[in-house]
Amino acid sequence: MVALAALALSAPARAQSLPSVDDVAAQAPSKPKWEAGLAGIAVTTPLYPGSDDTRTLALPVPYFVYRGRVLQADQEGSRLRHRFTPHVELGFSGGGALSSNSSDSQVREGMPDLDYLIELGPNLKLSFDAPRPRSQLVIDLPVRAVFSLGSGIQDRGFLFAPEASYVDDGLAGGRLSWRVSVGSDFATEKLHDYFYEVAPRYVTEQRPAYAASAGYLGSSLGTRFTYEFTERMRGFVALRYFLYAGSANEDSPLFERDDAYSTVLGVTWSFYWSREKAEP
Repeated sequence: MVALAALALSAPARAQSLPSVDDVAAQAPSKPKWEAGLAGIAVTTPLYPGSDDTRTLALPVPYFVYRGRVLQADQEGSRLRHRFTPHVELGFSGGGALSSNSSDSQVREGMPDLDYLIELGPNLKLSFDAPRPRSQLVIDLPVRAVFSLGSGIQDRGFLFAPEASYVDDGLAGGRLSWRVSVGSDFATEKLHDYFYEVAPRYVTEQRPAYAASAGYLGSSLGTRFTYEFTERMRGFVALRYFLYAGSANEDSPLFERDDAYSTVLGVTWSFYWSREKAEP
C-alpha cells in the first residue's frame, strides 16, 4: 500500500494519481515502529488532469510501514525528514501518478501513452496544534522534480504543490482518523507539455497543434477516513474533487473538462509488526 495507496491521493491536481494513515496516526506512540501486510485497493481516477475519461483499478498489493524518527514509509509515501522544532520539519519526499493508454482517450488517440510519473524533492512541513486532542493543522510546501518511466527515464520538469490539511486522529476512541485537505499544483512547461502539447505530427482535423506553457495546473479538495477494525485490520476511503478551471493550458485540445473526482477504497491486513514502538 505504500507503493500504491500513497500514489492515489498524494498529488492533489494531477488526477492521474492513484494516497493514508496521516502523520499524526503514523506517529502515535501506540503504533509499532514497523509493520507489514497485505492491502486490497480499488481506485477510480481521471486519465490525466482535464481528461473526460477515467480509469478504474482494483488489485491486492503488499505493503510495508516504517515509522522512524528520520525515515518514514507509510500510506503518505516514503520520505526522509529532519525536525528543527516540534512544528517545523524539512523532509525529502516522493510521489507519483499512474500510466494511461492513449487508446482509452478519444482526444489522445494516436498520440503516445502517458507513462508512470515519479516525483522526488524537498518538502517543508509546518504543523500547528488544533483545538481537539490528537488533531493538527498541517501545511506542506513540496517542490519536486518529475520523471516519467516508460522506455526510459525522462525529465518532465518541476512541480510545486502546496497543501493545507486538518488531521484528527482522536475520533471514535482513537479508532477513526479523518483528514481534509486543500491544495494546488503549479508546474514548469515540461510537465504541461507532457499533458497538453500537440506536436505537428499528431495534428488531425479535430486536434490542432498546441504549444503548452508553464503555470497553474489545478486545485483539489480531498477528504479521507481510516478506521481500525482490529489491531490487524484497517479500512479506508478517500475522495478528492479536482478543479482545473483557470489552468494555464485549458485552451489545449487535450483539455476536456474543468472538474473531476477520484475515489479510493481499501482494506489492509497487518500480519507482521515490531515489538518496538514508534517514537513521537
